[in-house]
Amino acid sequence: MKSNITMIVNSSDGFEDCWEPFFTLLKKNWPDFDYSLILNTEFKNYSFDGLKIVSSKVHEGILDRKLSWSECLIKAIELVDTPLILYVQEDYFIEKPVLKDTIDEFSRLMEGGVIKYIGLTDIGNFGPFKNYEHDKRLVVVGNSKYRISTQAALWDKDTLLSYLRPAENGWMFEIFGTQRAKRRSDLFLTANRLMYSSKNNPIITYMHTGIIKGQWHENIPELFKKENISIDVSLRGIYKPKAFLRRKFETGRKLLNNPLRFIIGMLGK
Repeated sequence: MKSNITMIVNSSDGFEDCWEPFFTLLKKNWPDFDYSLILNTEFKNYSFDGLKIVSSKVHEGILDRKLSWSECLIKAIELVDTPLILYVQEDYFIEKPVLKDTIDEFSRLMEGGVIKYIGLTDIGNFGPFKNYEHDKRLVVVGNSKYRISTQAALWDKDTLLSYLRPAENGWMFEIFGTQRAKRRSDLFLTANRLMYSSKNNPIITYMHTGIIKGQWHENIPELFKKENISIDVSLRGIYKPKAFLRRKFETGRKLLNNPLRFIIGMLGK
């Protein structure tokens, strides 16, 4: 029986060095993986032994401009022929066995179309949460910060498409998408932190995240060494964390580069 899920590994050709480590760890920690699988690329094709990967190549034939992050994701979603999407990114290097049975059970809960989203980690959506009366494994994501998240999650395909705007990049999608979500009554759920957390019974485990601002997370060399993954991390370098206030200032400055887009986004349009 065909699964009702397609995994989209959202990426771009500039992150090609992540693909071999990502799929190596996917195959190791998810040996019974049987979903449709799309790697979102721009022009490149990629294959990995034992996995049926469709390379989206969303930029083929478009030579006069570079597609935005959201435009690339929209074009990849248009290739999906299942009602649900499992969204991940190429630097979510899976470190432990995945609880596939739990993901399958959650996907069946979404079959009626009432539930639009289920977050699978404790590093995506923020509280406060309230109990979901139909299943204690899940809690309701309210109108809180990061109601929209790009961390690993099950999405209703049409709902994900409805929140995307062509001009936005990933962090704009989270910030402005959250504002859009506050104007809507879509049912968003996430895994109950009392039952599933990064330290206790995780559904899917990866460091948050493998690449930060184009450089490797400081713990990546240790992970790759342990997993016998050979890659020259010096080509990207190791990210040195910046002070919290400096990070917030830099994000705010980028958002305000286009004041009109900022206003429209914060109005939830």
